[in-house]
Amino acid sequence: MDDDDYRRGKLTNHKVFGEGIAVLAGDALLTQAFEIAAKCRGWPRYSHPQIILELAEAAGSLQLIAGQVADLEGEGKKTSAAQLRYIHERKTSALLRCSVRLGGMSANCSAAQLKALADFGYHVGLAFQVIDDILDVTQTTEKLGKTAGKDTKAQKATYPSIVGLEQSRRVAEQLTRRAFTSLKFFKGKAAALEALAEFLLKRDR
Repeated sequence: MDDDDYRRGKLTNHKVFGEGIAVLAGDALLTQAFEIAAKCRGWPRYSHPQIILELAEAAGSLQLIAGQVADLEGEGKKTSAAQLRYIHERKTSALLRCSVRLGGMSANCSAAQLKALADFGYHVGLAFQVIDDILDVTQTTEKLGKTAGKDTKAQKATYPSIVGLEQSRRVAEQLTRRAFTSLKFFKGKAAALEALAEFLLKRDR
């Protein structure tokens, strides 16, 4: 959607195979996610419909799609911090929140455990997007594996463009701390998620 030539140092799908095939590949991957969800056996606390609904809501018109539409419509316009947070909550945070919640559901976790996971996913998802905004203005194309400075060129709303680079770093750290706080509920048994949050905060690409 941002029409970039590269991702992770390789030519993007639409540059190699054309826009039509790229769109179809995206459709196929999203459909496959529902296929995988439909094949899961379900668990005592979480039924098949609940699992599929979780995925549908995160990827649907009120979350991922709404965030992406707002992101596209905001290009070249003055955007407030509240509006930017709305975009990040939906186009990024909702998917990470959904991922950890589905993991918790597959482990038949309690309602309290699921809430803690949802809080973690929400905050680490926001942190991920803030850091992504920071890297766009601080790293080279070679380091990122995608075109650096593209957000600025497209006049896209980002945290650095609204609150500045240093405040953006503080926001990312604050969100990551909140993600860690959510995991205290598990009393040291969420080491993998803690490592993920730490990695995302300190990543440089």
